[in-house]
Amino acid sequence: MSDGSPNADAPIARRAFLRAGVGVATAGTLADAGAATPTDAPAPAMARLGNPAPDDGGFRTPGQPSRAAHRALAGVERSVAQRSGSPSFDRVVNAVEYLGLGSDEPVNAALERADAAGDLGGVLLDFPPGTYRLTDGCNIAPDGVFGIVGPRAVFRLDRGLRCEVKIHGLSRGLFEGITFDQRADRAAVSVLLRTDGHLDVRDITYRGVAEAVDDDQGALLRPVAATRSASIRIDGLRARGGTNAGSHAWVGSDPPPNHVAGGVVGAFVGRANRGVVQFVDPVLHGWENGIYATRTRGAVQVIGGRFVNNNNTAVRISGAESFCDGATIVLDARRWPASQPGAFTVGEIQGVSAVRVETGGLDKAGPRLSNLDVRAYAMERCPALVVYRGSAGAGRMERCRLTTHLDGTPAIAIDAPGSGRRPAASGAQAVRMTHVEIRGTMTGAPAVRGTTDRPNSLLADSCIRIPEAGPDDVRTVRTRNVGYGPDCTASHPLDSRFGVPGDVPTIRNTTVQPPSPGPGLPGLGVLVGLGAMTAYVLATLPPVLRERLRD
Repeated sequence: MSDGSPNADAPIARRAFLRAGVGVATAGTLADAGAATPTDAPAPAMARLGNPAPDDGGFRTPGQPSRAAHRALAGVERSVAQRSGSPSFDRVVNAVEYLGLGSDEPVNAALERADAAGDLGGVLLDFPPGTYRLTDGCNIAPDGVFGIVGPRAVFRLDRGLRCEVKIHGLSRGLFEGITFDQRADRAAVSVLLRTDGHLDVRDITYRGVAEAVDDDQGALLRPVAATRSASIRIDGLRARGGTNAGSHAWVGSDPPPNHVAGGVVGAFVGRANRGVVQFVDPVLHGWENGIYATRTRGAVQVIGGRFVNNNNTAVRISGAESFCDGATIVLDARRWPASQPGAFTVGEIQGVSAVRVETGGLDKAGPRLSNLDVRAYAMERCPALVVYRGSAGAGRMERCRLTTHLDGTPAIAIDAPGSGRRPAASGAQAVRMTHVEIRGTMTGAPAVRGTTDRPNSLLADSCIRIPEAGPDDVRTVRTRNVGYGPDCTASHPLDSRFGVPGDVPTIRNTTVQPPSPGPGLPGLGVLVGLGAMTAYVLATLPPVLRERLRD
């Protein structure tokens, strides 16, 4: 599946910076061990920063991570360096020789045998190029530091194998370059990585679809940072195969009518996670959810990445320390492959959205959504591109571009607190949206649909560029400095107060600063300045004189 974008691959300079913090000082450790470095060793992020953007505009563009995202990456890197320094592998070994792998011996059995003997602690297994069989799952807990690298190593699943590869109990770890080949009939693997320290996970690839077969198959990747101070950084996760449209991961409960139980999620971060998990530039196409991260007590930070036609939602997320920043998300049922398993097309029996904010019953505030580039071309069922569910607490959305051609579907939908299956989060409930651009050919629904039960929600400094756009395209959400139409220049005085008095200025829709340079914006600054000045004068005149001027 593809969104057909000519810029499908991220710029090399940007990828280099995003990946720069992975494996702090790993190069020195491997060199000290007397072994060749498995891949080009990264230097610390700030040392390689250089000038990734020629001006500040690069950090304010939808589809590119913001400065805040880069700071979050550097913050985790710095914390890891201060807390534990470099990962210290005692040995870097040829995995085939060290594990005693025969020509057709399963790698899962060899790993469990070595772990039982206590031979994996402090070891970095370097798998030479080749294909290695997985005939079953494995469950290993090396002591302390452990890693697996293999830039051209493929772990191939046998036909019909549904398994878990569990690696836990680590203080530090490095996992890089492994490909899991699950193209055999009904094959699927779920990889659990657990640490109470820090893990670097790079360039893990999953080949093939994972058919829903009404079992408890877990997500492709399940990272667990087990303590508040623990962290996992995952760079370049790739999984383009997908699962059945209309599938749910529920097994043992009743899915909606005609839905298929046992759908496979791309990545799942659950309640066992208490630390920080960072996904950097993931590519996930067609899964039951792309990244499902609402049921965690920790933080999940999605930085960049491309998500295409994930059945339920590309990113489900919650928590004040969590964010989705710089991602590109595509909804286009026309591109659903005819060869995909199952009887349905994406969006045919199940509503599909780009981002869903909800808390999973954990009573958390909403996350920050920044620099998102969402493109919705065709989808039969879609509740909205961005959905704030009833369990979502206060949230922020900034510098996002939402392009939608879905008639009858809002770009942003904000549900009343407590509506739905989960209780409302405690505390503030307002959703604040700034520098948002909504464009496309959508009709038949407001661009933004809010609720009277979140009275302080606000859309500010934004553009609504849908056909015949006007103030009615923002429902039950207060506005300030919102422009309408192709040139984003319309404005009008506030006609009624909504919400808490004094919380917003008495003039709205006068100054518009869209999220980034785009079509139709030349000359807007002059219009904005004149509009703002006129609005301010009108707002400060005595009521009688103001009415005369309007007449």
